[in-house]
Amino acid sequence: MKYPQSFIEELRARLRISEVIGRVVTLRRAGREYHALCPFHKEKTPSFTVNDEKGFFHCFGCGAHGDVIGFTMDYEHLGYRETIEKLAGEAGLPIPRPSQSEVEREDREQSLQQVLEAACEWFEQQRDDTSEGDLARRYLIERGLSTDTISRFRIGYAPENRDALTRAMKVKGISEKQLIETGMLIQIEGKAPYARFRRRLMFPIRDRKSRVIGFGGRVLPGEPNKEAPKYLNSPETTLFHKGRQLFNLDIARRPALDGKQLIIAEGYMDVIALAQAGIAHAVAPLGTAITAEQLQLAWQLVDEPTLCLDGDTAGQRAMTRAMDLALPLLVPGKTLRIAVLPKGEDPDSLLRTIGRAAFDEVMNAAQPLSHMLWMQMMSSNAATPEARAAQEQSLNRKIAEIKHESVQHYYKQFTREKLRELQQQNFTRGSYGGKEGNKFGAGKFGNGKFGGGTPTGATQQSTNFVAPLPPIARSADATLLSPATNLLALVTAQPSLLNDAGSEENWLMAPMPAQWQAQAHSIITELHIATPDLTAEELWHTLVEELPAESVTTISKTMEDFGIGATADEVTRATRAARFWGEVLNDVNRARLKVDCAQAQTQMATEMNDDNFARFMALKAQLEALERERSRFYLEDPLPSAG
Repeated sequence: MKYPQSFIEELRARLRISEVIGRVVTLRRAGREYHALCPFHKEKTPSFTVNDEKGFFHCFGCGAHGDVIGFTMDYEHLGYRETIEKLAGEAGLPIPRPSQSEVEREDREQSLQQVLEAACEWFEQQRDDTSEGDLARRYLIERGLSTDTISRFRIGYAPENRDALTRAMKVKGISEKQLIETGMLIQIEGKAPYARFRRRLMFPIRDRKSRVIGFGGRVLPGEPNKEAPKYLNSPETTLFHKGRQLFNLDIARRPALDGKQLIIAEGYMDVIALAQAGIAHAVAPLGTAITAEQLQLAWQLVDEPTLCLDGDTAGQRAMTRAMDLALPLLVPGKTLRIAVLPKGEDPDSLLRTIGRAAFDEVMNAAQPLSHMLWMQMMSSNAATPEARAAQEQSLNRKIAEIKHESVQHYYKQFTREKLRELQQQNFTRGSYGGKEGNKFGAGKFGNGKFGGGTPTGATQQSTNFVAPLPPIARSADATLLSPATNLLALVTAQPSLLNDAGSEENWLMAPMPAQWQAQAHSIITELHIATPDLTAEELWHTLVEELPAESVTTISKTMEDFGIGATADEVTRATRAARFWGEVLNDVNRARLKVDCAQAQTQMATEMNDDNFARFMALKAQLEALERERSRFYLEDPLPSAG
């Protein structure tokens, strides 16, 4: 309800602000004011002042400011109405009686809440006491939820029959009109109302007083309607506003306040799985990306809530959206931390397959918003001063979105320090992305070409690599087998391909995952070093003598597939081998980078730091560049198993 201004002014007049604040903060008089260490941020020198004459408090350190009502709301994490009721009790001031319209509105809301409570009880009964509910029970058991967890979150089941809810509620004296008003029935003109939720697992959504105000429904395995959304929420109603609520806020509120930690997960099942694992301070937005109102709710509880995101592409997009949302809202002491899960994992799956320790490790590796913004905007491959300048410009535009001047100032200072570190690293290494002495030139592939300068058809390498990153041990992977065999076939047919320095370097670094491939690669490399003018005939005879017969057969068949086998004349063999050289190297390096990217992503999820994030972004950029390079090849003949 809206309180009369005269009542608010009387409340402020009756309560000396220094007395209210002095109950929870040690105040020291200084003339007409009181000084103290600010309760809203950590500091060693008092910058928090309280002035009874003006009736306000102010912190010169973090900018916190307000009256006795604002202090109570912020310090005790209470809503406006709860705060007024609390302070009015302390002041001995009766709360004004609401108007007739306010009474009617509250009665109506209470009536609708009772409708939703009755529906929630019915959904629970359908889960436990019906044969159709067996589908929901089996699903919940398969997801590893205990009976206690299911009961605590009141997870229910909505049957398939579109009229079942209406009939059950009619027995309780609840009308179709009330069910439509709460969003439980859908009304289409000219048709009978029908249940919004059918054949779904039902998650009650509660307000901060634990009253049911809406539902989220999840489809179950075997859903006949293939176009049905996986999750369906109640529509906007008098009670339910999706963007202003957080799932499980009522239960998570106290553990979050006590532990000064709040996890914002992506979905209902994540929150429920975390609670079952003993992590009670988790909430979730209601089926959409987090909103500004939801972020403000989280900040009422803790200064640095942690967003827990999946490590896939969708998780990366969610991280970007969250940062874009949060930056304009930042104020002193209020920020975000971001934890990234391994690819393919969510909190629920991680807890079930690996355990609590794995999830705790991910949370301990969570990074502040400032670091994640830096890594996202600046850590991708920048091979030229212009590219780095463009990144810095984009970062500065993001920082300019921060409305609070002090916070924006410190973000700019943080950026300057990080840029100095980056410049020192580049100076030490002698390059942005290449070898020492070649400041903006080619990197790992030597002369900047896939195939070197000699063979016709070799393609200019477009990928410049960032400064060396900490190594990750690479294991053999099946995706490398075919590209490696193709490379062996080309060199066997045309050993002169290795006479170019760039091509030779690519050959030497090419992974050979199978034992026979590694053996063949070693034989060819030794012969090439010993005899630079090695002929195809000499090489072939050596391979036939030293390799197993099945390995020789595999190389021979691959050569035939390329049209460069024993029956091809020398000109055809040289021309076709040269034409395929750049393309095969592209295959080899794409396969290698796919393995490296996957392992770098796993490493990043295990330990999120600047180096690991930079490694992943660099490898990802290299892979994307190779994919673009691949698309530019004109395929006269399809490559065997080039993928």
